[in-house]
Amino acid sequence: MTLEERIEHHRKMAESYHMAYVKQDVEDGATYDEWKFADNAVYWSPYFGDNLIHLKEYPMSVQKSATMEAATYCITFPDWAPLGFKCWPSDNGFAMQSHFGGHDKDGKLHDFYAYGFVETNEDVEITRWETHVSPEYNDFLDVSIGVHGPFKEGPEPYMAAVAKKMQEAGIQIHLR
Repeated sequence: MTLEERIEHHRKMAESYHMAYVKQDVEDGATYDEWKFADNAVYWSPYFGDNLIHLKEYPMSVQKSATMEAATYCITFPDWAPLGFKCWPSDNGFAMQSHFGGHDKDGKLHDFYAYGFVETNEDVEITRWETHVSPEYNDFLDVSIGVHGPFKEGPEPYMAAVAKKMQEAGIQIHLR
């Protein structure tokens, strides 16, 4: 793959993340079409503690956790969706900025920014994925799931709050 082809592939990877949310496919269980994870892929976010999550070993797939998040946010914010997107592809991955938001029952917009950083190997498989969020994410989570982080113990308390909100709304959860 040439340098130009790698950069274009990374652009497509970033755009597939965005388009899954635009089409609201994530809420229905779709994942990011262009994303392939290496066997040693890790995820890290300061919002979920300082531990690397080895994606191959983690009990919940990226697809399942993204689906649960999107479905949960739509309970409180029926029009929750991306409001904006930018990406910066490079030879070894990409950075992206997603602006998400939705209106509550009173018409108030609740929004936040999520920043993703993705590194790939020579086969353009993801080896490292990081996410960072703007401070508004705390307020957004307080309204949507009743609690916010940072969750220093890892993602489990966050996913438990998401699962609880889904159960309260009568949405079936299938963890695999």
